[in-house]
Amino acid sequence: MLAKLEVPLAPEELFAYVGIPTRQMWTEIISRFNLHLPLNELIRLEKDRQLQHLRDIERLPEVPGVRKLLEELAQMGTAMAVASSSSLDIVGLILSKLAIRRFFAATVSGRDVAQGKPAPDIFLKAAAEIGTQPQKCIVIEDSPAGIAGAKSAGMVCVGFANPNSGKLNLAGADLILHDFSIESRMKIKRLVSETST
Repeated sequence: MLAKLEVPLAPEELFAYVGIPTRQMWTEIISRFNLHLPLNELIRLEKDRQLQHLRDIERLPEVPGVRKLLEELAQMGTAMAVASSSSLDIVGLILSKLAIRRFFAATVSGRDVAQGKPAPDIFLKAAAEIGTQPQKCIVIEDSPAGIAGAKSAGMVCVGFANPNSGKLNLAGADLILHDFSIESRMKIKRLVSETST
């Protein structure tokens, strides 16, 4: 979409927008590149493009070990929520295509809160939705904005070095993982046990 708009953003520059609300991203791009399309039109076009792309993909690639982690946490009785800057339509489609919606008691999007990441609002709302105190929550995040928001909410944060998100600085996380191997899942489950007491 950026190519059609003749916006010369390098992939590394795009990674800076990972985890932040779409409205904020487009506001910055409009200002920086003097675009003349209305903000709401750009947001709608981007959302439509993402939804169509997701619909066209027969099978979404899974991050190895994530489904197993969700199953293990569910067996432990852990309440889980999704807190995403993406729209509920996009999040819902991803959860359905991956067949993991059943693991989550709540889904909160950036549109459900006054301020998106890096503000803590989305995480605080997700905690409230599942009836858990913020200090007893663990957030798994792959963006600096998300890590900042989780920490501002008073939550323990696991940074995931997502290979699809570029080499982002996850330094603010309490723990940084590069995969969801048995060892990584054990670390997360240990954190869950420690935080829930």
